[in-house]
Amino acid sequence: MEPGEMWSLGDYASAGDRWAEASVRLVADHVSQGDSIVDLACGPGALAIAAAKSGADATGLDAAPALLDLARRRAEAADAAVDWVASDMTETPFEDASFDVVASAFGCMFAPDPEAMAAELVRLCRPGGRIAVLAWTPESAFGQMAPLASRYLEGGGSSPVERWTRETGVEQIFSGLPVRLEFTVRTVKTIWPSRDEAVMDITDGNPAWIMIRSAVEPTGRWGELVSDLTDLFTTHGRDENGRFVLPVDYLETVAHRR
Repeated sequence: MEPGEMWSLGDYASAGDRWAEASVRLVADHVSQGDSIVDLACGPGALAIAAAKSGADATGLDAAPALLDLARRRAEAADAAVDWVASDMTETPFEDASFDVVASAFGCMFAPDPEAMAAELVRLCRPGGRIAVLAWTPESAFGQMAPLASRYLEGGGSSPVERWTRETGVEQIFSGLPVRLEFTVRTVKTIWPSRDEAVMDITDGNPAWIMIRSAVEPTGRWGELVSDLTDLFTTHGRDENGRFVLPVDYLETVAHRR
């Protein structure tokens, strides 16, 4: 299945909206009025729309038609001018040094070849510009979900995603490229009406977990995996004012293009 097809499964936006604050924060910290910015693997468009509202010249790119359609509708509702492009993030149609800011919020970490992805990020960024990438930390609830699922999958093991989650891994990915790296660990609060709704939102709506379910369910162990995921959320989350709050840490990598 092509990436665009997979990420069109389910309802990624339902869960993704709950951590959109991280994208908005990235824009506030690293995007200035008049900047040209591309949001790679933009999903439902939170980062690109926030950038456009801040006065930037914004482009959003994604391989999933369903997510791009939703992003377009949201941009129109927000009166935000964004250029939406359908493309694989690893082979974009843009010329070299096209943008002041190249950003990806929990998107480019899914690239199958991290080094090739880093090279594409650098290629798109103008000298003096910034590359900003977000990825869940390994210790966070979201960072532990992939290793948890891998225990139930045939041939499970490390994933390219994990290399974006630690400073040492990111340094290796960008090794030899003309950038200076800065790292900050931040936290976003994800909130659901209840813990069980949080688990259901991930298992029934997240495209990656829909694929995991299709692989694990025939083995008869799907219920066991859901129980482990519920325990994971219970350990990291809390009930607060009648809602389930799951604070999730993420690594913000900013690469300054030389």
